[in-house]
Amino acid sequence: MTLHRVALSTGLGLVLAVAAASSAAQERLPPAPHCMDTAGVTEVEQASPRSIAVRAASGQAYRIDFSEDCPGTRTAGRLALEAPGGFACGRPSERVTVDGHACTVSAVTPVDNRDFASVARNSDRLRVATLPAMTISQRRDVRRSFGGSPSFCFATRNVRAWSSDAGGILVETNPARNGGYRYYRVELGSACNALDRAPEVRFHSGLQNGLICGNPGDRMVSTPLDAGDERGRTIVPATPDRCQILAVYPEQRQASR
Repeated sequence: MTLHRVALSTGLGLVLAVAAASSAAQERLPPAPHCMDTAGVTEVEQASPRSIAVRAASGQAYRIDFSEDCPGTRTAGRLALEAPGGFACGRPSERVTVDGHACTVSAVTPVDNRDFASVARNSDRLRVATLPAMTISQRRDVRRSFGGSPSFCFATRNVRAWSSDAGGILVETNPARNGGYRYYRVELGSACNALDRAPEVRFHSGLQNGLICGNPGDRMVSTPLDAGDERGRTIVPATPDRCQILAVYPEQRQASR
């Protein structure tokens, strides 16, 4: 049985490297449907010492659980996943190495984009919480990079359009500037009845960094109609409707263009 060792890229932009790969001529078939192909892992997030979330080259996200605490993946200088045959399934022979420290994998589970986005948000919050105390001016510099992954955030400047459907709010962005994602699902904390007929809406970042991630203070705000507009009497209130954003995640993955 061949043991494949794959270096993982993190949110800090570490270079992805494959130390051993199977023959390109052979079709790669997973041992079980839940197994993850370790070749081409693109993102790693951690919100718990005993688990991480990763995104495979296919775009599918997975949660990897450990049999013991394995912190530090976001700040590791060297992060590697070792799995027999190049597939991680949760077998005892699999492990993640964080700067030379080996952590045994106990389970591998496919997750959806919403779950991955939740882990990514908490991962960034955990990382910021561990930073040393700073002055107010320094803290503004930290906020500009907070929650910047295109997997679970979109920049307000890149919004092209939005619509509402049975699933909530769907936002269209520029995929070339949002990691290849064109559509994002936005879950709101209230009904926000005025949004459907509002003449204009805007997105407000709670961290004032231009990114909408579902962080505290992120809101979708409707622009009220002019006082003389007859529609304002029955459809749109005179004051803006501020709707709390609870979650943001890609609706589907498309190639950049």
